[in-house]
Amino acid sequence: MHNIDFEEKLCFDDILLLPRYSQLNSRTEPDISTRFGYDRLAVPIISSPMDSITGPEMLRAMSIANGMGILSRCINCSTKDEIERQIKIIHSVWESYVNCINIGCAIGIKDADYKTQRLIMETSCNIICLDVAHCDHILAHKAIENVVKLKRIRKFLLIAGNVCTQSATKTLIDLGVDVIKVGIGPGAACTTRKVTGCGVPQLSAILDCVTIAKENNISIIADGGIRSTGDMVKCLWAGADACMIGYMLAGTDCTPDINGKKIYRGMSSRNVSCRTDIAPEGIDIKIGYRGSTQERLEGFIKGIKSGFAMAGAKNIEELRQAQAIRISPLAIMESQTL
Repeated sequence: MHNIDFEEKLCFDDILLLPRYSQLNSRTEPDISTRFGYDRLAVPIISSPMDSITGPEMLRAMSIANGMGILSRCINCSTKDEIERQIKIIHSVWESYVNCINIGCAIGIKDADYKTQRLIMETSCNIICLDVAHCDHILAHKAIENVVKLKRIRKFLLIAGNVCTQSATKTLIDLGVDVIKVGIGPGAACTTRKVTGCGVPQLSAILDCVTIAKENNISIIADGGIRSTGDMVKCLWAGADACMIGYMLAGTDCTPDINGKKIYRGMSSRNVSCRTDIAPEGIDIKIGYRGSTQERLEGFIKGIKSGFAMAGAKNIEELRQAQAIRISPLAIMESQTL
């Protein structure tokens, strides 16, 4: 007999938040800061650790905006080459922008403990992100166990993901992860759901994982499927502590050039992984130049604040008191612009 959960799962477009009475004098007033592990983020936006999104310039831009950037991995590099590249970039950012507070750096499963130790000891990197497509996996769990041991040496925040279920969230919490990335397959350049048939619609994934995370005082990052500031507001309402974005920043001036061009590509795409022994789970998207990263980020911040104000919320705690409504497919169409 097939094991089927017939409960309908939701994505961002399936709901709207009800506007509420507001006592705010201006849409600029809401405090959008958020708890993030043992710290806080003034702006709940994180740039995705993709090689077409986060390099040295994006790390600086995110820090200036009071959000956070996570430096991408170099998937097809040797361990030594990858770690030397990341150390060089982080040093350059610390040296050129003295006001940087948080710099995140992505690592993979292979030699995770060695990479983390070098990053925290040689660069004072204070945020490590174990970035794995499917983190509910024995090798990922072993990598987390090894990395957590390094907290005896230096204090740092450990982010790990991605997951999309309550059981996987609980496992990562028990292993000692501080912040969990939620999202399997909703990204604009991700083909995981088409290739594997696996995943959970992103809004429901956040709601499910948050239930376990909040019981254990653990932060959640909503990673993927975010295509507007309205989606960001819905993520935060659902309980996510920060929104990770890639496509919304793609093609802006602080993104790295790939072969002299602005593109957007999944980290599991063939051109990034260079692997032929497994099916690619990402695509390359051609992106024209899309202007200033700083101006985009400023627009995102204004949009999030407007969402808070429309929901009558002065801060993220009050936002989560708002009521959401289910809407029909025609109502989804009605919400779209021409």
